[in-house]
Amino acid sequence: MTHSNRNFVFAYVLLVALPLFGLAGILRSGRKLSAPISISGVWKINTSQDQLAAFPCRQLLAENSAFTISQSGRAFTLSLSNPTFSATAGAIDGNTINATLIPAAVGGQGAGCGESLSLTAIVDSKASPRSLQGALRAENCPGCAALEFRGIREEQAKAKESH
Repeated sequence: MTHSNRNFVFAYVLLVALPLFGLAGILRSGRKLSAPISISGVWKINTSQDQLAAFPCRQLLAENSAFTISQSGRAFTLSLSNPTFSATAGAIDGNTINATLIPAAVGGQGAGCGESLSLTAIVDSKASPRSLQGALRAENCPGCAALEFRGIREEQAKAKESH
């Protein structure tokens, strides 16, 4: 084998074969990955009047309020329709979403809500329209009752009504 042929074989292995083996390894390891459930959109929240009356942050939440979720992979940003809450980041774990809502100061206080609210919900991706069921809890308030809610993605709810 001549010197130039040896250089060609070496360059071919280095520039073609090694990247192909690397790509095959990446694709093989990616087979185990799955996309998280889709939760982006506007969600309409429904709560019972009795639970809302007992919730310490009732003045900041309307009976039928909504929140918007912007999702990127397993992370999301949640914004309530009520501007007294800051937008907050959350995470998706399987079909469970978790986020912490920070109330903006109202008149120098958090409107009786404590420091933050914890949101935990389970998404039912098989339901039509897609729904979630969860609870809001006032953190650092052991005696406060949780506010249970049900959410329906607003776009899907409107599409169902038009059929």
